[in-house]
Amino acid sequence: MTDKKNSHRIFSTWGILEIFIAIVAILLIIYISIEYTEKQKDLFAAPRFGTERYWQDVIHNELSQRDGWESLEKEHRLDDGTRVDLLFPRQACEIDWADKWAEGVGQSVYYGLKTRRFPLVILLVKKNGWEKYRDRVEYCGVDCWVYDTRIEDWTDKE
Repeated sequence: MTDKKNSHRIFSTWGILEIFIAIVAILLIIYISIEYTEKQKDLFAAPRFGTERYWQDVIHNELSQRDGWESLEKEHRLDDGTRVDLLFPRQACEIDWADKWAEGVGQSVYYGLKTRRFPLVILLVKKNGWEKYRDRVEYCGVDCWVYDTRIEDWTDKE
């Protein structure tokens, strides 16, 4: 029979070992979580995956440099408080991610009616397969340009 003194010593050794293993496991989980989070930041915080507002600025800066488009207006406020992303001399434009094409169509048609200009949608793409979205926009009778955020250039623009 073991005495209580030795039993307590064995329990303490196992207890300390279990606590040590638990601490190591927690630290490992934290380390992996931090590494994963940093990789996600690198992937999704890159400008090519920026916000619609970021790309609106990029596109506005590029297009306003062209002859005849110096008057291109960004974030034109309408009388009801809504804002046209880009207001061209003859078009009212909504900029949206490709998978939000239907929202872009609705907003551009509305903006076109309010400003008495033709609707235009600029789709932002970040992967292949964007053609179906462009086709859907054009099926609705709305002009559509496509800007690829991976290469920071126009993919399809009439």
